[in-house]
Amino acid sequence: MRLTPENQAWCREVLPAVSRTFALGIELLREPLRDEIGVAYLICRILDTIEDTTSLPAESRAAMLDNFAATIGDPHNWPMLAADVEKLFADPDLDGQDHELCRHTSRVLKTWYEFRPGARQAMHTSIVEMANGMAETVRREMRGEGLRLDDEEDLKRYCYYVAGTVGKLLCNEWALDRSSITPDIKARLDERAINFGLGLQVTNIIKGVTDDIARGVAYVPNKLFVAAGIDLQTLLDNPSDPRGREVVAGLAEMTLLWLDEALEYTLTIPAVERDIRLFCALPLVFAVRTLARALKTTDVFSEEVLKITREEVKAIHAEVDANIANDEVLRRIHQRERAEVVEQITAAKAAAERE
Repeated sequence: MRLTPENQAWCREVLPAVSRTFALGIELLREPLRDEIGVAYLICRILDTIEDTTSLPAESRAAMLDNFAATIGDPHNWPMLAADVEKLFADPDLDGQDHELCRHTSRVLKTWYEFRPGARQAMHTSIVEMANGMAETVRREMRGEGLRLDDEEDLKRYCYYVAGTVGKLLCNEWALDRSSITPDIKARLDERAINFGLGLQVTNIIKGVTDDIARGVAYVPNKLFVAAGIDLQTLLDNPSDPRGREVVAGLAEMTLLWLDEALEYTLTIPAVERDIRLFCALPLVFAVRTLARALKTTDVFSEEVLKITREEVKAIHAEVDANIANDEVLRRIHQRERAEVVEQITAAKAAAERE
């Protein structure tokens, strides 16, 4: 089925507004993956916004996420689902691109239902799992627990719902669309798909800590703050406190292992699928570069400081693009970026020991 041109154009236009980094990779994909992955990302972003908008009643958000999980596969009732989401975000005081996206849920879901059936089937389980997991997160808020993660396992469990599920969705899409993704390769990708998502998500967590705290959420495990002898509020009040680097060093240390798995995931994709490889390789390099930036600054949770410049993006893109079929060079690029992170982790730990 052909996509409605107006809705297709709108989805393509709004994508960079809600995610500059992933939009860059999605735009590199050949059709039909470009639109299918793009719209799937918009759906995930809608779910994420429902979960994150703590200014709205938690009961309404949990119910909406439950309804999304139950209804997204129903070709007859999705217009009512879309209308309910749009009504939830009707207040114009809810400004920002993410809220505006939610006010156009009907456009997104209409496009979703114009996909070939196999694509919807490939994505459906992951989207349902994500919505259910996010609903449980909101119910923690309803129970008065708030969202405070205790340790690495708690972090992994949370990140699985918001990002590990996306890794699984992508594997299904690759196998659906490309004959080079044989059952054997698909199985190997599946083994690393979750960690691919986890590594990228934790990097996003580091970039968004200050905004998260403003809405009463803390994704950095408390165990890391205890180990550094500081609490999050103290760090936010005194962003240059050197113990902040120790917290980020602990987070970066566990994240690097997931990003190593993300590299292997990327290299498992056959070299002939250069668009898919680019889609995976670019955010991976961006993530490792961001970790290094986080450890080089005293203001460790400043999104402005952590943002990769446009010049860096262009340089990384050019280097990765030129070598996307060469596993050895891609490993060297990853190792170069990784070595910078390890050096900064070592420095942060040494500084902590001197305190």
